[in-house]
Amino acid sequence: MNSKSRAALLVYILAACVAGGQTSPPANTPPASLSAEQLTALVKQQFGSTFNVPANFVTPAIVADFDGDGIEDIAIVAKSKEPFPDSFELKYRIFDPYNSYFGLSDPQMSSAFSANDPHRDHDLLVIFGIGSDAWHAATPKAKFVLINVPFDSIVTGRMLLKKKKPPIWVIKAQEKQVMESAVYWDGKKWRWEPGSMLDQSN
Repeated sequence: MNSKSRAALLVYILAACVAGGQTSPPANTPPASLSAEQLTALVKQQFGSTFNVPANFVTPAIVADFDGDGIEDIAIVAKSKEPFPDSFELKYRIFDPYNSYFGLSDPQMSSAFSANDPHRDHDLLVIFGIGSDAWHAATPKAKFVLINVPFDSIVTGRMLLKKKKPPIWVIKAQEKQVMESAVYWDGKKWRWEPGSMLDQSN
């Protein structure tokens, strides 16, 4: 093999390695070594005793850098019939990104919508991490409760918002045999975006 052939082969191998490094991230990133008891304790500490972690979710929490600051955040599936009372004391903000998409942006008004809907009777608790402790920090960067988002399961995903900026991490909210939507932080508030329809033939 002459020097030109070797160089061409090297370029091909390097290109393949780069392409391999650009594959999509895992569809689901659960927090490592976090037991159900630890997750329940985290929810109680950061959001109060009105929230509980349901046992029927295979993935009750996912981690990713949802606000783009390079520090790991966490999203947790929880339930609460009274998400508002502790919001002032525990310093979390409540959003309803699903109904905001349809023009109703006041979560105080839309909080009752989920009462009889099993796809929306759970919440997403999001903790933005800070410093070396990330989402484990006793005082996180920010905390949010997202109500009325319809889903049966959640996974992490990537979405391109602007052509000249890298894709952002999003929460993919999956409704079984219906739709996979995206919930994401735009820098000021949480937004919901409808996605692809899932196979309903089964």
